Order: sequence, then structure tokens, then C-alpha cells
Amino acid sequence: MTSPKTYAAVSEGESHTAPHQRRMRRGSDGGLAVLRHLEAVSPPSQTSPSHPPTPRTSADRLSQPDVVPHPFPESFVAVADLQNAPPTPATVLYLAYGSNLCAETFLGRRGIRPLSQIAVSAPSLRLIFDLPGLPYLEPCFANTAPRKLPSNPPKLPPGIPDVPPLPDVPPFQPTPPPFTHNAAGDPVWTGPLIGVVYEVTREDFAKIIATEGGGASYTEILVPCLPLPARVSVPEKPPGPDLPRPFVARTLFAPRLPDIPGKDGDDEDPPSPPPPPSWLRRLLLPVRRPDPEYAQPSPRYLKLITDGAREHELPDEYQAYLQALGAYRATTWRQKIGRVLFYACWWPLLMVVLFGSRVFADEKGRVPPWVAATTTIMFNLVWMSYDGVAVSVFGDGEKTMEEEGGG
Repeated sequence: MTSPKTYAAVSEGESHTAPHQRRMRRGSDGGLAVLRHLEAVSPPSQTSPSHPPTPRTSADRLSQPDVVPHPFPESFVAVADLQNAPPTPATVLYLAYGSNLCAETFLGRRGIRPLSQIAVSAPSLRLIFDLPGLPYLEPCFANTAPRKLPSNPPKLPPGIPDVPPLPDVPPFQPTPPPFTHNAAGDPVWTGPLIGVVYEVTREDFAKIIATEGGGASYTEILVPCLPLPARVSVPEKPPGPDLPRPFVARTLFAPRLPDIPGKDGDDEDPPSPPPPPSWLRRLLLPVRRPDPEYAQPSPRYLKLITDGAREHELPDEYQAYLQALGAYRATTWRQKIGRVLFYACWWPLLMVVLFGSRVFADEKGRVPPWVAATTTIMFNLVWMSYDGVAVSVFGDGEKTMEEEGGG
């Protein structure tokens, strides 16, 4: 393996772009991505049809050059920053970790037809719910964040004598789940990201990009993955043990951006038009909350993830972690009033913008910059109205409060 820095090269066409322009372009579609998430968790109009089971991805596909690059990255790396891009395959391996785990969303609403699938772990990433949605209704959505990898075990110095005999095996005790609780009592997953890699056609992958906000709010990254063993019965003549071989899959990553980008300090940047005023830059940047691990997902959104984890038979300890996550519920009469008002005031406007994004989108699902900017500005206004007025009047719209009259 080699460091991901080997791949760090600014893609052609961006090297002469002003830093603030690159950041603004990357973040301008943040609101559109949230709109697509809101659409995905809205109640279905009819029962989703059943779909035939998807086969497990073959070992031959997981050994193709496009998913086993050389040198192999130690961590995730942006596709746009690859110095030597991998060969273009006929199919794409896409890593899903949120609501796309659930057949109701991925196969039903988004109409994706995966050719194969395999459950994986991604050691360089962790699951986090830091993508803001709509207060009191859908406070947040799933995202990924870099995971701090465990340090290498210490090596014994030279001259150490032979290892002494092992002590007696202690009585068996169940292994605790690999998640802890923070100071607020919320479960924290300490292991790698667990998800499902779908093999999809290039056309379906373009559809995935379109349903995730046109691609501009996310960075497309290559993620090292390890296959998880399938849950199958033991055959009469089981094959010998086979170590899982790592491969890379593509997924979408929404990085946290600074509130107001300033000068990078690089005096070699070519002259560029002056950046827009700070207040406009703030409105054009995607919404980011002060504490990325504070908000709770809605019961409906969390159910999509837990249902998907169960459908794919992800590890029991990971399913236990998902089940332990708290969902946001409006428990006070003030929160319930806030939910009604936010729905009445903002939902119609957001649906108009969503309709406009579909009307003006091209064949790849990408929208004009002015549509993306309008959506992002609207979501910034939503959260400004929440922070400035609603939270002090109606109560917390991101985390469940104690019921009124409770202890």
C-alpha cells in the first residue's frame, strides 16, 4: 500500500481556478442534495413491488484493475485528485451506507437495478449524521467522516526471550458490542463504516449521482473496502479459509467546509475576480451545524437504514448499534407547533424548488448553477430562521427533549 498522497494532484481545469471559486462550486448544490433526501423519506404513494434477490459480487469482479489499483490507497481518495485514473469499467462498484441500503429507497424510489452486491467494511470511514435537513421534521441525514485508524501494535525490542506459556483460558463471556456511549449517553460506533457495495451499470451510477443532488454537493471518492463473509449454511465439503482481499468502491462524501472561506495564503494564485461579499458567501455555502454529532435522524429515516441493514444481514453488532440510535421525536407541545409551522412555511417552497430542479436538470441530472444556488440559499434561510427564532420559541428541533411534566 502507499499513502493516498501519491494520488494528490489537482484535476485539469481546476489548477487555474481561484480557491474561493472552487469551494463555492463544490458547495453550491448542498441544499439540492438535502431536497433529494427529503423526497426519499417522504411516505410512499403505494406499496413497492417485490424484486428478485441480487447475487453476491463475484471474486473475479472484485479483482478487476479498476477496483484493485496499483499502488493501492491506504485511505479514501478523491476521484478528481487521481493522478493516474483507474480504467473506465463497464460497471461501477458503489458503496451505500444510508437509506440506499433499503430496497424501498434504492430499488423502489430511485429505480436502481444492481447487478450484484456484497456487504463490506470501510476502515477509513465512519458513519455520522451531520447532513442537516429540516428542523422538527427531518433534522439530519447520514454522511461519512474520516475515521482515525488504530495505531500499529508496539513491536518487541530485540533480545526479548521466548514468549512464556499462555495462562488458562478464562470462562467464556459474551463479547460486548463495539460501540460506546458519549457523555450525553448517545451510542458511538468505534468500528469501521459498514455498508453494501452494489455493482451497477454506468447509467444507473449516473442516476445515483443525480438523485444525490447532481454531484456538486458531494465529492466522489474511492474507498478501500473489505468484503464481509456471507451468512450461509456450512456445506458438506467446506472450502479452505480464504482471506478477504481489499478492493476500492466509489461513494459520495460531503465534506465539512469552513463557514466563510478566506484567502488561502498562496500568493502564486493567478489574478481572479474578487470574491463575493461574506454574507453572500455564507448563504451560498452548504449548511453545517456547530456540533456534527448532535442532531438525531427522524424515525422514518432511521427505519430505512435499520431495515436495509437487516435486509443485507449486516453484522449483528452493527445492527445493534443502529437499533440503539435515538430518533428525533417532538415530545412537547411547543415542538409540535414548531413542526407544523415549519412544514406549512417551508415545505411548499422546497417542493417548488425541487420541481424546478427536475425541470431544468440535464440528462445526467445536473442542474444549472442558479438553481443549485437558489436551493442552498433557501436551506440557509431555513436554518437561520431556526437558530434566530424557532429554537428559542418552540424548543429543540434537532434532538428529542423530555416530555413536558416528566421528571
